[in-house]
Amino acid sequence: MAGVVSGDLFTATGLDGRRSYAPERTEQLWEQVPDGLRLERYTPETVPVEHRPAFASDGRRSPLDLSGLPVGLRREFGWSVAGIVARGGLVPVGPLAMLARHLPALLEDLRGRGIDAHSLMHFSPSGWEREFQRLALKHGRPELAVKSARGTLRRIYRPLWIAYDSRPWWQREVWDPHLDTAIPLRAHEPDGEKLLNFLRLEQDWLRAGAQWWFKVSLELERLTWSTLRGFLNALAELSGFLAARGVEDPWLRERPAEVRVLMLDFLGELKSRKVKRGPTKGQPLSGAQVANHMVGIEGFYRFMHDEQEQAAVALGDRRWRRLGPEHTRFWRYGEKPARHHLLDERELLTNAAFAQIMAGLHVLGDPVSEGGLGDEQAMRALMLLARTGRRLNEILLLDFDPLIAVDGLAPAAKPGEGLVAKLRYQQTKIDDAPNTIFVDEEIVAIIRSQQHWVRRRVTAADGDAARRYLFIRATENRFGERPYTDGSLQQRLAKLVRRLDLRDDEGRPIDFRRTHRFRHTRATSLLNAGVPLHVVQRYFGHLSPRMTMHYAQTLAATHEREFLRFHKITADARPLAVDPRDLYDLLELDQRADRVLPNGYCMLPPRQVCERGNACLTCDKFATDASFLTEHEQQLGRLVELVEHRQQAFTARTGKAMGAKHVWLEQRDREQHALEAIIARLKQPESSGNAIRGAGTSARTDPAEQ
Repeated sequence: MAGVVSGDLFTATGLDGRRSYAPERTEQLWEQVPDGLRLERYTPETVPVEHRPAFASDGRRSPLDLSGLPVGLRREFGWSVAGIVARGGLVPVGPLAMLARHLPALLEDLRGRGIDAHSLMHFSPSGWEREFQRLALKHGRPELAVKSARGTLRRIYRPLWIAYDSRPWWQREVWDPHLDTAIPLRAHEPDGEKLLNFLRLEQDWLRAGAQWWFKVSLELERLTWSTLRGFLNALAELSGFLAARGVEDPWLRERPAEVRVLMLDFLGELKSRKVKRGPTKGQPLSGAQVANHMVGIEGFYRFMHDEQEQAAVALGDRRWRRLGPEHTRFWRYGEKPARHHLLDERELLTNAAFAQIMAGLHVLGDPVSEGGLGDEQAMRALMLLARTGRRLNEILLLDFDPLIAVDGLAPAAKPGEGLVAKLRYQQTKIDDAPNTIFVDEEIVAIIRSQQHWVRRRVTAADGDAARRYLFIRATENRFGERPYTDGSLQQRLAKLVRRLDLRDDEGRPIDFRRTHRFRHTRATSLLNAGVPLHVVQRYFGHLSPRMTMHYAQTLAATHEREFLRFHKITADARPLAVDPRDLYDLLELDQRADRVLPNGYCMLPPRQVCERGNACLTCDKFATDASFLTEHEQQLGRLVELVEHRQQAFTARTGKAMGAKHVWLEQRDREQHALEAIIARLKQPESSGNAIRGAGTSARTDPAEQ
């Protein structure tokens, strides 16, 4: 079978494409090449006008001369060039010309050694590189090593490798949606630019089984491409474990009871496995990662058990018939880690951190000559992420024109204020979930600016109707049909983090490359602002309140911490006898809005009714803390002004001052003394966290009697 692929490139292996190569297939591929591109020499004069933009990237304008190659190789090169043109890429004329120029000398040397190479499939890309290096050493001509053409060799080899493989698409060891249109994908697939490499699975039976499971799941729309990529990672972990244990058959162990023992051992190793890449590199797999692996492996074996007869026929392997009930459930309830956990508040961006990011955002789009990173698309994508709280791929997969006019929606009173349209995004994670949100003029302006940018760079014969994406891939995308990738944006953000040295309030680097932090922050800020839960649920495209509560729980934890941070004291400045946690629980359990007051908290038992009106400052059921200090100071000022005004009105009406024993003035005096005591206590440095309770007995009795 053809060469092994790892990620985007072929790696050095003992395999090549010789078993797939057939001269008649070469002729079939040549028939697919348009007449205008069936050339021996590709020059500005010989290439048809409509195809010349695909050859414009080579600054040296060196001709691609294939006349020195054998017919078979010449046609493989020609088919590869035509494929690059058809897919909207730019033909690497210079590197291809170098390969074509040096190949004849290598082919002659190979014939002298009894090797007749009629096709690029004769060696893997790494094999061709080794042969060039050997020839360079033999003749002392380092230019024959063609190091600069290595990437180009792989680029033309992979489509040929797929085209020569006559097997059904699902039986191929590497699935590449960009090159193999037979693979069924959703219309908007977030990971559609990424490969699935089944050669990561060491066992032939596991590899074939996984391929068939994935094939059926895609065709029946049971699983998505993005999900399958995660499940392949899980099966790769299992494959390595089984190889180390010497397991050679699909049923894993001869005795049913031994199957669970084996899989418990695997689970133990999985939990101790270290993350190999990313921000958490070197740390154990998270509970969510372990759970996802467990779900993928159990899902695979459950499917193969349920379809064992069909699997045996489809794969030509009778061993699948030996699967039993023990293969449908490896782990019991409670053994699988929780896939969702409370959101860590460190995932939220503080106002200061958010301000730093927004202030430095322009660096992403500034020209390189001015010290920027020269990527306006990344700048605008990040602006939309921060403002809308969408998932990363929901932004990168936006339609070219994602805005929907809303009839009857009043225009904003001022520029930048008010909602003016709806934004339609690709809801690729949750089926049947909402996929529109209201947006303001600023977001509309960002989208219009990006549309203008795309129009200047990509020509569409049918105008905007033919354009697919708002954010487009920068390379291999002359037609604008491929979206900007999340990997490209992550690379830009990593550079921006290093360039700006962004840090949070505690001096820690702000890693906002984990773009979900914007979503977390946006959701929590909406809940903090008092937006109803069901409205936030709709805004974030959740089918149920459960996921939205993921953010509400974080908000609750923050609220409790802030409540407990201030110690409670009474209105006469004495420490509150009630434990702050008990007071917090009492207020939360009651859930009555009138228990949270403008200047403190009411501790009246839930079933009792307050009959004191607004006399909280003389009530022993009232408590407050330093978080209300400003309100107390303002209330004291208003109270002093009120007393003075009433005194003047009383004197004007009666001709004498209001007496100290006047019932109204006496009550106000008590409130004033209580406020002065509260303020004095809360201003004490050691009492910055103290809270006080209502005046209670001391506020309602004669001081001499205390």
